[in-house]
Amino acid sequence: MSFFKSALVMCVAILMFTGCVQQETGSVEQSKYPEIYRFAMDTDAPTLDPAMVTDTVSDKVIRDIFDCLIKFDSDMNYVPVIAESWIAPEAGGTEWIFNLHKGIKFHNGREITAKDVEYSLTRVLDPETASPRTWVLNMIKGAKAFIDGEAETVEGIEVLDNYIIKITLETPFAPFLGCLCMSTCSVIPREEIEKLDDQSEFSLNPIGSGPFMFKKWVPDNEIVLVANPDYFEGAPKLKGVTYRIIKESMARVQEFENGNVEHTDIPPQELDRILEDPVLSKLVVRTSLLDVYHMGFNCNEEPFKDNIDLRKAFNYAVDKEHIANNILKNNMEVAKGYIPPRMPNYKSQAEGYEYSPVVASEYLEKAGYPEGNGLEPITLYIDNDEIHRRIAESVSNDLRKIGVEISIRQMEWGAFLDAVDEGEAKFFQLTWLADYPDPDNFLFVLLHTDNWGKPGNQTLFSNPEFDQLTKQAQIETDWAVRHELYIKAESIVMEECPWLILFTNRCNILVQDYVRDLDITALDRSPRLPNVELEKVWFGEE
Repeated sequence: MSFFKSALVMCVAILMFTGCVQQETGSVEQSKYPEIYRFAMDTDAPTLDPAMVTDTVSDKVIRDIFDCLIKFDSDMNYVPVIAESWIAPEAGGTEWIFNLHKGIKFHNGREITAKDVEYSLTRVLDPETASPRTWVLNMIKGAKAFIDGEAETVEGIEVLDNYIIKITLETPFAPFLGCLCMSTCSVIPREEIEKLDDQSEFSLNPIGSGPFMFKKWVPDNEIVLVANPDYFEGAPKLKGVTYRIIKESMARVQEFENGNVEHTDIPPQELDRILEDPVLSKLVVRTSLLDVYHMGFNCNEEPFKDNIDLRKAFNYAVDKEHIANNILKNNMEVAKGYIPPRMPNYKSQAEGYEYSPVVASEYLEKAGYPEGNGLEPITLYIDNDEIHRRIAESVSNDLRKIGVEISIRQMEWGAFLDAVDEGEAKFFQLTWLADYPDPDNFLFVLLHTDNWGKPGNQTLFSNPEFDQLTKQAQIETDWAVRHELYIKAESIVMEECPWLILFTNRCNILVQDYVRDLDITALDRSPRLPNVELEKVWFGEE
């Protein structure tokens, strides 16, 4: 081979090699950030049907797949979604009119009209659906008659034309817009339900109009969504979301540190290490929430039925500061009352229950169980989170000091919810993240007699005066008057103790440094973040 031919071959080889390097380098640059949001979820979703949702895991996924008429923004203001605008009733009025956006399409390609809104809201109230969240809409005129089978339609839901719907309430209802923001009120395509042999199958292949579309669900493994390219507000910047079910909190942290998920919650036992780490400490995001962690007493079953003194004994017996400081590492703050301190426009007067084994023992004796004598061991039901186990063990130890024996039963999330909803549990973990920022969502939803059992009042608490006050607060449009009504209502439950008051949650998460526009709200419990708008999230340098 001549020199020139050899040189030519060498040049070609160099060019080919350079091209390969450039191609590989370009590939590395393109794959510097993931194309999907890898979302570490602590447990699987019980359902993906909006009418059936009662938990924050399902709620998060549903909010990505479906749209409601309106929603909250990161500052907890009401903003339009399917509804382009709305006309609120004048003071004392009951008629709401919603004007819909034109051209919004379901994932099956069909345009949304007012009839779809009518169908979706009616389906929640339909007895055949058996939704546990009928309370979200039972203030609508004619809802009760429809639920009871006395009417074929809901009188207060009227389609005025293809893009206008009127909703008339039985009486003025101050928190109504907040209720419409709940994922229960998602708009769904009727034809996708009607083609099923059993409407429960809709949960396995949900079709909405939201920024992401359902692709697959591998139980206890992952839920996969892909971006909706035709989303009316523009296609998401991400190509999709994969909810990875990682049940152990330490495993979630490890996956984060390995770069395999975009955010994770921080176990209390890891908080000090992370805050002292020069790299990880810069990735911590913290905020207080409208989110509580308490324990509930079944007020309709012995030994707690008609025994306020016993319930008070439990409240005084538990050293909440010890748990908050030593077990939770300040991930939660000790609660004083039934409504979180971050609630807008509400200042609680509740002073909590001090830690006093002496006072607790006095109440235990007044309850008829001096030093615990005559009181059978009580089972405390909790979910499968390891930190909840540690809280339960501390509560159990404190109660044992005054003579009360507690056994702990830890269950998978779905089974735990069933045990509580069906009244099996007499003493149980009780967590609640606000659906909307109003005291109504804690006091009425969780403690009013109308909501006994699965709808929200899992303690089966009942007090006629409390019921009257919270009902009156719903129809009162003057906020100052509403505030005073809620103060009185909260004072009643502080006296009657349907809950063992424990903590208000904080959101403590790690977020990868390339994640942009992940806006955490006061309605976002970690790691689930149900109100984060993932369609606005993008990856890259600032």
